[in-house]
Amino acid sequence: MPNFLRNFTYLAAVDLSNNQFYGEIHNSLQGLSNLIFLLLMSNNFSGSISPLYNLSSLEGLEISSNHFTGTLAQDMDVAFPKATFLSFSLNYFTGAIPSSISNISGLSVFQIDENDLTGRVPGNLGKLKQLSFLELSRNHLGSSEESNDLSFLDSLTNCTKLKWLDIGGNRFGGQLPNSVANFTLHLQTLSMWGNYITGSIPEGIGELSGLSYLSLSFNVLSGVIPNSIGKLGNLSQLSLKRNKLHGEIPSSIGNLTQLSLLNMRENSLTGNIPSTLGNCTGMEEIGISGNHFIGNLPHDLFTQFQNLRYCDISHNSLDGLIPLVFGNLGVLNTLDVSYNNFSGQIPTELGEAVQLEHLRMAGNSFEGSIPASLGRLKSLVYLDLANNNLSGLIPKDLASIARLQNLNLSFNKLEGEVPFFKDASAVSVVGNSALCGGNPELHLQPCEHFYLRKKGAILSRKGVIAICLSVFTSFSLLVIICIFCRSNKKKKKGDVDSLSERYKRVTYTELFKATDGFAESNLIGAGSFGDVYRAVILHQNERKPVAVKVLKLSKHGATKSFTAECKVLKRIRHRNLLSVITSCSSLDNKGNDFKALVFEFMSNGTLDNWLHSVDRRQDIRVLTLAKRLEIAIDVGCALDYLHNGCETPIVHCDLKPSNVLLDEDMVAHVGDFGLAKLLLGDFSGGESMSTALRGSIGYIAPEYGMGAAVSPLGDIYSYGILLLELITGRRPTDDIFNDEMSLQSFCERGVPDHVEEIVDQSLVGELHEVELKRRNPEETKLQYRAFLNSFAEVGISCAAEFPRDRMDIQSALMRLKRIKEKYDSMLASEKA
Repeated sequence: MPNFLRNFTYLAAVDLSNNQFYGEIHNSLQGLSNLIFLLLMSNNFSGSISPLYNLSSLEGLEISSNHFTGTLAQDMDVAFPKATFLSFSLNYFTGAIPSSISNISGLSVFQIDENDLTGRVPGNLGKLKQLSFLELSRNHLGSSEESNDLSFLDSLTNCTKLKWLDIGGNRFGGQLPNSVANFTLHLQTLSMWGNYITGSIPEGIGELSGLSYLSLSFNVLSGVIPNSIGKLGNLSQLSLKRNKLHGEIPSSIGNLTQLSLLNMRENSLTGNIPSTLGNCTGMEEIGISGNHFIGNLPHDLFTQFQNLRYCDISHNSLDGLIPLVFGNLGVLNTLDVSYNNFSGQIPTELGEAVQLEHLRMAGNSFEGSIPASLGRLKSLVYLDLANNNLSGLIPKDLASIARLQNLNLSFNKLEGEVPFFKDASAVSVVGNSALCGGNPELHLQPCEHFYLRKKGAILSRKGVIAICLSVFTSFSLLVIICIFCRSNKKKKKGDVDSLSERYKRVTYTELFKATDGFAESNLIGAGSFGDVYRAVILHQNERKPVAVKVLKLSKHGATKSFTAECKVLKRIRHRNLLSVITSCSSLDNKGNDFKALVFEFMSNGTLDNWLHSVDRRQDIRVLTLAKRLEIAIDVGCALDYLHNGCETPIVHCDLKPSNVLLDEDMVAHVGDFGLAKLLLGDFSGGESMSTALRGSIGYIAPEYGMGAAVSPLGDIYSYGILLLELITGRRPTDDIFNDEMSLQSFCERGVPDHVEEIVDQSLVGELHEVELKRRNPEETKLQYRAFLNSFAEVGISCAAEFPRDRMDIQSALMRLKRIKEKYDSMLASEKA
């Protein structure tokens, strides 16, 4: 902040926004008694804003997108008595919102979103008669439990000029009060997403006729969608995603003729999609996936949606044919009808939707051939037709779509030669046994060999049958028994075989030599179902260090674990998941069954070793706060992919530091899918493992101990424990934890005032080192503590006892990335 500004005593406005100013304000503005507007947004200013409290003439103060810290003054009305506009967004303010705000009688706009505020919102804000814009989102306000968290809303009904109210992304709990129906008719935006709000949507919500935006997503709302929703004639965006709503979509929704976005994903809604929805002719985005809708799609419904860009109706029980009209929607970008009960042929008309980038139709009963017209979709990035009954050839034109990044045609009845796709890693054709050719990296048979072998196999089988019938008739019963046994054995091998369609198999002898006879000197890890050895094998004409996981087949459940891991590994591909190179299922040198998986070798070992090894303090590569955040984000990205990015969601069921491996660049990779489970159908084969506890002691979600079904929220719990272990350096099973205190309660006691007492001592040492390099050590300490508190709060929220109280993985990732960005920015500002 330039000090010469204080010399211009008659200055009325100062605008330094959108620059690279840094440092504290100090007394740079002292004496500017005539200053009316001060704009400092989008800089790198830091420290306290207490010097601004002397500028009592200010009417507008905009300091958003900086690095200011500390709490707000308790006497805000004395500091800014004339203020009409206060914007403190995107900083690091902590503490509660002072109730004195309500005494600034002329205040029209108050923005303090994306900070670290806690506590309750003052219940006297209704005194602000001029208030038109209140933005409190993305803080830590509320308790997540108390029934009166939202009592301040009663007071806001007195703010008759209120147009914008956003309290999303906080911790407000309790029931949504009926008083929301009493808000002013001028209210245009009502956003309460990402809290812990319970109860039902009040029938009186329909009285807010001025609303154009309503978001109640990511809460715990139950009950039905009130019929009065149809009275919101000005509504353009309605988002009710991820609640517990049930019943049908009311037909009155057709009255919302201004509606452009409808998001009702992941509820328990039932019935048919109302045909009245076709009245919403301006519709641009529809998301109703993850419900229980039934029946046919009304064919004339989508005829009205000429502006439709996004349509996700996946994971329901819809049936019948896909409307041909989708091909006439000229701006359609995304169409997801996967995992329903649709049948018939894929309409050739879809090839006319030239703006399509994402087309997902997996998990239905589509039959016939893949329309050649899809090859005309030159904007296509993602095409998923897996798990249908499609037959015939793969259209050659699909290989000429330059933007195509993911093509999944798995588990159909396709046949013939596969077109040559330059990037084989983007293509999956497993589960189509009659395919051949294509890119060698797909590991399919060359077509000429494939057809010759097929013909020879038929002739050979006829000859064998003739001989058997003429010479060995007396042994027919034995032959039948043998065939039966071989058939069963093939079924058990099927999962390994399908994995080998992607990877060239390796023999027992090769692995025996590569590990020096599975020597103890090469043993790098041991688990419940197998030992892991370091080896070097020849892979793609190069010698490559690998990790070989050898199953302990004598251990109960080991074979099932191997099958489960193969099932999952053939479905996944992500930078933060441990990559399988090949597999082995054969006999060892003693004639015993032998099964092994070969993975990429992670040169930096497991996260568990880094956190708990007695020698880790001697290693020059300590886990800094930045690195711990990176690892947390890496693991979170892997979970997000498993839960939300796979065609069938996958639950890991055994997330812990020893199953997180670090490569040479310290990028984290999640491994060990031996207990993993697909959500839509158990893939393990044979006896279900659902009756046993899934996971490791200390990391298992408490509801699993009560017999609850496996769900992504179980992984979220384990992830929360892992985050707390990253911060504290303590295992959840350490001796200090017992019935009286858990790792979670240990962390809760430290946040926010005593966080340095609970974190790993190496982080405390890092804090002291950073302080020595900073111009303002006290400010640095406050900022560093704020980062630790925010990090811990994400872990605590994810590891909540009750599933409904846990933060979802995408929200957790968003917060962790924001913490990392702010921490990096703090370090960069010092270097600058």
